[in-house]
Amino acid sequence: MIRAADFMTRDLTAVMPTDLIEDAVQLLAAHRLTGVPVVEEDWRLVGFLSERDVLKLALPTFLEIVAGTTFLEEDQMLLSKLRSIGKRRVEEVMNREVVCVDVNASLLSVADLLIRGRVKRLPVVDGGKLVGVIDRGSFCEFMLEGDHGKGKP
Repeated sequence: MIRAADFMTRDLTAVMPTDLIEDAVQLLAAHRLTGVPVVEEDWRLVGFLSERDVLKLALPTFLEIVAGTTFLEEDQMLLSKLRSIGKRRVEEVMNREVVCVDVNASLLSVADLLIRGRVKRLPVVDGGKLVGVIDRGSFCEFMLEGDHGKGKP
């Protein structure tokens, strides 16, 4: 059986709950990631921060939009909110209900999570600690390689 450990990327790029959102966003941009696991000092997975989480927090509410009179004001409102949330901590924004898989998860269960769970990056854990990541791109590459397990007992 092919397990998550067989095709995960041993990428431990992560942030801590106490990190600033602006630092996490810079990390996302520098590594061209759509999201990043949030871990404690012992690498225990405690959350996940995605670009979507940050953007959702920055979007003006309906009432803020109604109060604005021009698109310029709305743009300025969004930029202002983006700047202000940068000084907040990751733990204030992160998703605490992390979709992740164990290192022994099957190929089928990983595929199911990536598709039905609408997950782009899937943390892989061993005993609750982050050991790698599976993203849609690397999963597709693995599937296209073709020669999975041939000649293995």
